[in-house]
Amino acid sequence: MIGALLVLAACTPSEGPKSIPLPTSPDTTTTSTTTTTTTTTTTTTTSTAPPRLQATIVRTADGVPHISGRDLSDVAFGQGYVSADDHGCTLIDQVLRVTGQRSRAQGPGPDGENIESDFAWQAIGLADRAAADFANASDRVVEQFEAFSDGWNQGLADAGDDGFEGWCGDADWVRPVSAVEAYTYARSVSLLASGERLADFIPTAQPPIDPEAEAAEADPATEANTDVEVLEGDDPAAPEATDARRASAAGAGFAGLRPEGLGSNAWAIGTDQVAGDGGGILLGNPHFPWEGPLRFAEVHLTTDDGVDIYGAQLIGLPGVALGFTDTFAWSHTVSAGNRFTAYTLALDPESPTSYLVDGESRPMEATGYSVEILRPDGSIDTETRTLYATEYGPVIDFPGIGWSESTVLTYRDANIDNDEMIEFYADIVDAVDLDEFIAAHELHQGVPLFNTVAVSDDGRAWYADTSATPNLSPEAEEQYNLKLLGGDLLTTIARDNGVVLLDGSDSGNRWQISLGARDDGLVPFSLQPQTLRTDHVFNANDSYWVSNATQPLEGEYSVLHGRSDIPQSMRTRQNATVLDPADPLGLAGDDGLWTGDEVLTAAFDNTSHSALLLRPQVVAACRANPLVEVAELIDESDGSVALPAETVDLTAACDVLEAWDGRYDLDRSGPVLWRETMGRFSGAELRTTGPLLGDEFDPADPVGSPSQLADDIAPVLTALARAVQTLTKIGFELDATLGAAQFTERAGERIAVHGGTNADGVTNVIQWGGGNSSSAPQPERGDAEVPGGTIRPEGFQTNFGTSFVFMVDYSGDEPVAQALLTYGQTDDIESATFLSQTLRFAEKDWRPLLLDRDAIVNDDEAIERIVSLS
Repeated sequence: MIGALLVLAACTPSEGPKSIPLPTSPDTTTTSTTTTTTTTTTTTTTSTAPPRLQATIVRTADGVPHISGRDLSDVAFGQGYVSADDHGCTLIDQVLRVTGQRSRAQGPGPDGENIESDFAWQAIGLADRAAADFANASDRVVEQFEAFSDGWNQGLADAGDDGFEGWCGDADWVRPVSAVEAYTYARSVSLLASGERLADFIPTAQPPIDPEAEAAEADPATEANTDVEVLEGDDPAAPEATDARRASAAGAGFAGLRPEGLGSNAWAIGTDQVAGDGGGILLGNPHFPWEGPLRFAEVHLTTDDGVDIYGAQLIGLPGVALGFTDTFAWSHTVSAGNRFTAYTLALDPESPTSYLVDGESRPMEATGYSVEILRPDGSIDTETRTLYATEYGPVIDFPGIGWSESTVLTYRDANIDNDEMIEFYADIVDAVDLDEFIAAHELHQGVPLFNTVAVSDDGRAWYADTSATPNLSPEAEEQYNLKLLGGDLLTTIARDNGVVLLDGSDSGNRWQISLGARDDGLVPFSLQPQTLRTDHVFNANDSYWVSNATQPLEGEYSVLHGRSDIPQSMRTRQNATVLDPADPLGLAGDDGLWTGDEVLTAAFDNTSHSALLLRPQVVAACRANPLVEVAELIDESDGSVALPAETVDLTAACDVLEAWDGRYDLDRSGPVLWRETMGRFSGAELRTTGPLLGDEFDPADPVGSPSQLADDIAPVLTALARAVQTLTKIGFELDATLGAAQFTERAGERIAVHGGTNADGVTNVIQWGGGNSSSAPQPERGDAEVPGGTIRPEGFQTNFGTSFVFMVDYSGDEPVAQALLTYGQTDDIESATFLSQTLRFAEKDWRPLLLDRDAIVNDDEAIERIVSLS
């Protein structure tokens, strides 16, 4: 039987022991390595008993580890060892972060950011929850995390006095980790779209105090955040203006809550659209950061008792997050649904630390927290704060709202208690086929924030959004929708940025308990969006609705799962176009049936959907109007003239765009000019009727509409003129190729990379992203010289997008798979494998995956190592 191992874990931090001895005693541990696979060096120990843990690690091309052992504990031990070897700095750095210990180990950080982070994670309380849950976890999970941490610690011991390869080296804070600490970090991943996004607003949440008392007892660490602070210049006689400013400030905060550092495409193509013997094809293409902890590590795990799973996992975690067995394959995409609800609280006039629910006053819970801080001279001091929580969760100091005498915000997190996630991914080990894989979803309901797209060897394709979703009553949903229809400003701004904002003073907005849900207050599996088909399903981070464009998924689903009958992103529309049997691009060949090789070509086809729809229309418009007058463009940051008032001749730009085929490939002229033009329209304007698009969205045609330029072509011609001005000012030719402009920097080397942005509507996303929580030095890019422009003087620098992209084809006698890990398998910039896969990606050079023992050991680059612990 082939199963899956523990997938992407989302968990909570725990404190862990103060120190853990390194496993270096010669009578308990040995490791050995070989440089070829023709000779296997076995381990020796002073104990007559067989090793408690033992794993064989064979590295093949690009450093991919194939880890085998007697059972799951053995391979988890080997995976921990590999994790330390490839990315040793990341796990301990993240453990310190999510357990609120960074300041003690690494100092206060720039502008005290480690101190703020430590207070936030202590208030979130994940560490305590994770420790309690780990004590009651299944034997399988406990053994797996114990073995993984043992392997990681052995890797640390073998690194010796010089420490890990990578950015942390021999830093004083690098130490062994315990099983519960590794489990805690795994649990923290589930909060990527909830608690982690709100963490910045927790540590400064302080009730308003009397100005005289503040002057007498001021403490910079607990300074009040009043309306005067948040909205300087408010006129009490003009409440409407104050509300508008508050909403504007809050809008910036809500915009920051989108999980922009995460995305993905996934295609599951069923037997109806596949050439061959009836099996399906899966393409997984997670769009994740190329730096920091949210990178994937590729791995192949096999055991003597039947486990055989290939895929990838976030570095520092055991198991497989997305991958395949010999009977089914799956990938994840980040769900468009909601993992938390925010609440406005009406405060008790008698006390700003009490709030009203149905008119009844309830006291907040006040808790004192202490953070130890390492100072430059080596001394340790302590800072304390009192932070507050409600029945929903932590109180937050949100932009534009703050904490006044009448109002404050709080939130409730659907994943704070999600220990089922780790149990779910561990249980997949026993899934023999797609049906058992689906059954594991129903049993545990542990998927934290992802859609699942899966395919089977018998040709079925499954889509589901089973991620943790708050369960509102029908009445609460109706009231929420009425507020949106009524134009409530804060509610609408929050909605537009993916946040559901409710009135916490009304008990009707509490989450409802439904039979069958994994935890009280969540939507049960039976009420979550899902479909099983034999043509295809996909997702590209829009809601469940268009998982198949020919038959959108309709149902009475919670509004918190996302919305239906709404315009889709350019990227979703391009994914749907590629998978349409009548695809105008013809990527499935003349027969319209997919082969694995055709899917590989389609994955990096790089056609821009905005160009597919609008390029001919833009060319026609600029041919008819080649001279465009533009006004002076002022840079509001310093008052300088960014672009002059002038008449811009668009003739050369029209020539470039007319000759372009709409693809974001390295040798194409056109992508640079097109992106700089379309970049002057907002995300909403690229979806809906407005200054760019003129026809109305038709819910009956979610892929085909809207598709026409607005009747007033002045906005798009002005945008094209600004693009011409901007490229000229920066020094790029109008016909500059994408390869001349778009690049990633690896080990000091500039590597040109193909692909486009989400706004470009390219399925192969390559762009710049933020949200890196690592303590490592962060990559930087230059500032934009022109307001509204997308290009920098150096070009389009990228550090985010297509990551572990893989294709699994079940249409033949046995699975065939190919993959790329775009940023490579190691942090060691001196390693030959550091750049190898980035170069492969740039050349669209897919790597066939080695799945059987003979192919693995006979690989020209195979290196074998056996690690053990007695």
